[in-house]
Amino acid sequence: MRSIVLIGLGLGFVLMGAGLYALTLRKPEKPAPANPNPKQQRELDALAEEKKKMHIGAACAAGFGAVLIGLSFL
Repeated sequence: MRSIVLIGLGLGFVLMGAGLYALTLRKPEKPAPANPNPKQQRELDALAEEKKKMHIGAACAAGFGAVLIGLSFL
């Protein structure tokens, strides 16, 4: 029997993963300079690393939601 609670939780996690991924698609407020100084380069590297972590978090949340939805069909 399908559990509506697991389906709902699964859909919630999938939507949360999609929202996290959508946050990473935002454009920066100001474009990166053509010749960044070392401080600006470190900041750009930190933002890229943060974006990578958000992608991983979004994939984990969506994957967990898919597992919950899959468990509801057992």
